[in-house]
Amino acid sequence: MATVRIYIDDEPVDVEAGTNLLAALLEAGHALPHPCHHPALSSPASCRLCLVALAEPSGPGQPAESRMVTACNRTVEEGQRLSVRQEQVAAARSGLVDDLLLRHPAECAICERAGECEVQEAAATHGDGTTKTTLPADRPRVELGPRLVLDRNRCILCTRCVRFDAEVSGGAGLAVYGSGAAAVIDTCGAGPIDHELTGNLLDLCPAGALSEPGERMRPPPWQLTGVSSVCPGCASGCATRIDVANGVVHRVKPRSDGDDAQGYWLCDTGRYGWQIEDDRLLALRLHGQESEWDAAFAVVAERMEQAKAAAVLLSPYLTNEETFLLANLALRWEADLFLWQAEEPRGDRTFPGGFSIKAQRGPNVAGVTAVVDVLDLMLADSSDLSRRVAAGDVDAVYAVGGSLHGEGPDLSLPEDVFHARQEVMCLPGLEAADVVLAGGSAWTEKDGTFIDGQGRLQRVRAAVRPAGEARPDFWIFAALWHGGPNRDSPDQAFSRLARSSAEGPFARLDYGVLESRSRPVEGVAFGGGWTSHLQRRGLIAVEDHAKRR
Repeated sequence: MATVRIYIDDEPVDVEAGTNLLAALLEAGHALPHPCHHPALSSPASCRLCLVALAEPSGPGQPAESRMVTACNRTVEEGQRLSVRQEQVAAARSGLVDDLLLRHPAECAICERAGECEVQEAAATHGDGTTKTTLPADRPRVELGPRLVLDRNRCILCTRCVRFDAEVSGGAGLAVYGSGAAAVIDTCGAGPIDHELTGNLLDLCPAGALSEPGERMRPPPWQLTGVSSVCPGCASGCATRIDVANGVVHRVKPRSDGDDAQGYWLCDTGRYGWQIEDDRLLALRLHGQESEWDAAFAVVAERMEQAKAAAVLLSPYLTNEETFLLANLALRWEADLFLWQAEEPRGDRTFPGGFSIKAQRGPNVAGVTAVVDVLDLMLADSSDLSRRVAAGDVDAVYAVGGSLHGEGPDLSLPEDVFHARQEVMCLPGLEAADVVLAGGSAWTEKDGTFIDGQGRLQRVRAAVRPAGEARPDFWIFAALWHGGPNRDSPDQAFSRLARSSAEGPFARLDYGVLESRSRPVEGVAFGGGWTSHLQRRGLIAVEDHAKRR
């Protein structure tokens, strides 16, 4: 890739040709504020806080003259000479911060975004330490949608939300109305903002003006610990960060280093899909009564081993490590393997900005298939299982669900067929199963790996323990294999899987290699995909108090 050399305060820096000038400055360690800019949106250069001094000749043969320009709407050019520390530039930037604070109240002590607010960061690092709010702070909070509240007193009119809705989601539901001090953000009259990418507007807002109902009850950012994982909502494999405090999940946000297939965004299913407290399966049941794990394991092991024609129904919500254990259990039970899948009837959807939601809801269909191939086993569709059950060719079924969409394997088994069912949610028909095992949620309680629809092998990390008597699926399968609880771990299962693979997605890999690929962000709690990236690079100096524990 071709590079160009630019000079930042007389220091030479080699940059890939065509790079955005602000991105180059940030990469070089110059933390310029840019509350109106986002790398995945157009650059209006409206806040002008990314000012730099650019020295260039006014004409052919003329000496270079310095002038102030915005960096966010320019690309690097060979030989550019820039200054970010020049006294005149720093004074101008400080003045612009003061202008920004004219319409933003100094209420950081009570603001739910304190600690991850870009306006707060700009004021702390480039302002003069005073507050000059002059606009009347009596503008009402308005509901823009079911999950979106706008505090107009905090809004700095950066227009990130307007540009996102027009350029990425395609909703075009927001606009700036009025001018000058009377200008406000509002809906365009087409109804509330309630599309599948609405939550990204919360991440984009640099001033805490956009929030969701109940956000003020959440612990402050410095009390949250972030855990890197992958969204299980579909086969897209979006990178996520699960923010936790005191063993409780408080939010899920996008995680990006800028090179992910899905960029900086996350759909609302991925963002809110983990919220299943009301429908959670909290206890296991044996013959309709609450039971202990040992008793349930004994019944499952006995009935599956004694069956003459057993079947194991795999789930696309299982990790590769869980699939490896359950497939080996199927070998022990001499059971045939089947896979159920859930499809979105609307098919794949791609938004104007390129973000896509796959019709294939299960996150790991490719991984389950790959694991079964490694073991050289046959894998049939769940419809084949239904036909065999109807023909009387199956006398025991161990089925795993795991979806949080309120769906599961469609099984109608005769009373004489043993039915063990492993689920996360209370679903209709579970009462007919002989044994119901309470498993772990793929959103926040699994440790292992997925392979997404693009063939990427990614680490999934547990952020919290399952609720009630529920246990991670891996723990359940390992206990069935060993005859009780044991110390087997997903990384050990992955190592065995990798050793069994001469080629393919698992060959010559281990968790150490995957960790280096995915750049986990445990201990970091800040912003969305773009701001997480900047903090990880050390370009946003916000102390993470969670690391003190």
